[in-house]
Amino acid sequence: MHSQEDRALRQLWGLDVPMGRGPKARWSPAQLASAAVELADEVGLDGVSLGKVADRLGMTTTGVYRYVDSKAELVELMVDAAIGDPPTLSGAGWQQQCRSWASELADRYAEHPWLCEVAPKRMPTQPRAYAWIDAFVGAVAEQADVDALRLALLLDSLVRTYASLEVGLRGATPAPWLSEAVAARFPRLASAADQDVSDARLELDFAVEAVLRGMEPTDLKRTGTARTR
Repeated sequence: MHSQEDRALRQLWGLDVPMGRGPKARWSPAQLASAAVELADEVGLDGVSLGKVADRLGMTTTGVYRYVDSKAELVELMVDAAIGDPPTLSGAGWQQQCRSWASELADRYAEHPWLCEVAPKRMPTQPRAYAWIDAFVGAVAEQADVDALRLALLLDSLVRTYASLEVGLRGATPAPWLSEAVAARFPRLASAADQDVSDARLELDFAVEAVLRGMEPTDLKRTGTARTR
């Protein structure tokens, strides 16, 4: 027996055929996920419900339960569909391929901003999430001193962080008095108070460059810690 959540994940991995009584299912889990992704792109993740997805597909809410048992299960399917297959990485050198990987992943978040609302609570569970990590590991495979898995998880977290920042900055208007207040209370931050960091994509590029420049491959490979000087 598998848990309800396990059922949805096993479907993603192609390990179980959706179980259900009655006539053959009209829709596939992939079509269900695609409809839910389209809805989330329009109204946000909070606006997605099993009933609304059912309406979009012209089915009853009860029919949705042939594929998933809850919205949480549906979100698992949605994330896999939205993140999609990883790109073929190109570029001269492994660092450039790392930059390309982060940029392509950021594009997926920009296309589906609601992905930022799916807070990670564990290691990835979707097959396409692992496909992205595998693509990264493959790009760095020849660098024996680089811990590709840890680096992939680090860059993934950076992409998520700056994608969330970009969503938060959309339409946000800072208080007109804030820069002056920061400069007055924290003189050392006077210049920072006026610094424009509103372009989250540029800030992501800066963060990725900082990581790649600051790596000490030999130390990161086995311990994941920086060398003590």
